[in-house]
Amino acid sequence: MPPAGRRSNVHALATLAVVAILALGACGTPAPTATPTPTSAPTTVLPTGTPRPAAEVYAEIRAAVEAIRGLKPMADVDPVTIDETQLRKNLEAEFDKENAADDLKFSEETLIALGLLPAGSSLRNLTLDLQAGQVAGYYSPDQNQLFVVSRSGRLGPVEEVTYAHEFTHQLQDQNFDLGKLGLDAPNESDRALAQLALVEGDAVSVQTTWTAANLTPKQLGELLAASLDPAAIDALRKAPAYLRETSLFPYSDGLNFVDRLIASGGYDAVNAAFANPPTSTEQILHPDRFAAREVPIGVRLPQGLAKAMGSGWKEIGQDTLGELILRVWLTGTGVLAVDASAASAGWGGDRLVLLRGPAGGLTIGMRTEWDTAGDAAEFATAATTALRSLGSSHKLTHAPSSRTVVFALGDGADRLVRALAG
Repeated sequence: MPPAGRRSNVHALATLAVVAILALGACGTPAPTATPTPTSAPTTVLPTGTPRPAAEVYAEIRAAVEAIRGLKPMADVDPVTIDETQLRKNLEAEFDKENAADDLKFSEETLIALGLLPAGSSLRNLTLDLQAGQVAGYYSPDQNQLFVVSRSGRLGPVEEVTYAHEFTHQLQDQNFDLGKLGLDAPNESDRALAQLALVEGDAVSVQTTWTAANLTPKQLGELLAASLDPAAIDALRKAPAYLRETSLFPYSDGLNFVDRLIASGGYDAVNAAFANPPTSTEQILHPDRFAAREVPIGVRLPQGLAKAMGSGWKEIGQDTLGELILRVWLTGTGVLAVDASAASAGWGGDRLVLLRGPAGGLTIGMRTEWDTAGDAAEFATAATTALRSLGSSHKLTHAPSSRTVVFALGDGADRLVRALAG
């Protein structure tokens, strides 16, 4: 259940408006906030008013990024400049190609039932509206293409920073084969977000170093002005918190994660992480747990859940949410942010299931595992508050000395909890 359905972040790795803001912050320039995602399909729009030939500018950026990252490209990928109209077309085409209707419906219904999206929402439209306002460029491993979005009609600081970021993705793909990562693993949202955070955090780190070394104070001012674009800010403001948080996470928390790796072992440590990548958002949020290789507890739900619910029930899908999405869920359903962070920090593993009843009603069940019995009790208290706020029939069970918390909401919640706890 990733931000944009099943595979939104996979086939194109995007630069968002937020990336410029992160770079500005690292350069000592004040900054606001923003978010991410991508997609692909060609069409060239030549920039106008470029002081120097674009090829010359891009070549200089490539040389600088190669030196920063310590990697060489295996093949050339010529950047394609597109405008906002073409960007929206590309986003729509890729989204529809990569998100099967059933997968998208599963994500949409789950998010609505959990209170993470408003009732009647279109996950497709919400995602595309956010992407169209935020994406500044993207690299598509599948198509071996790199796109830079020019909203100004020229090749300026925003476009240059974007290219530094996207060229880093090209280097990653050609040196580590991004297709081997689990970025589009079905029913594994937590792992996909964690590995995307490694990919994007690396690109933001390189781009930030390039920005600090190559842009003048005037150009940094232009970058800041572009990041304050009213349309982009409005797109962020209108997006549900779930989409904002899961979109921003790979860039902001990913940067912190990669910076910790660099501090411990330089880019050799980052390269090693691509060979043995993080497996949970917990490891991104708490880099020491990645260093200690604290892996998630594998949670397998009992077979035959639909049968246990009774005649006419059908299982729609399963997923693993992880620490990040559970924290966002708690925060979005009435739990104070500080309490939500504390309640999710002891996460060990989870598995969610969505079922549809004979009358069409939906029931969500979840089995969660925690590091200690105290962590489980803390989450159970917060989850009870969240479930009550949703107003649906619900049931939660947790034995005082247990590290397991099981809950369900919707029609037949009692039966599903018994089946999951059994």
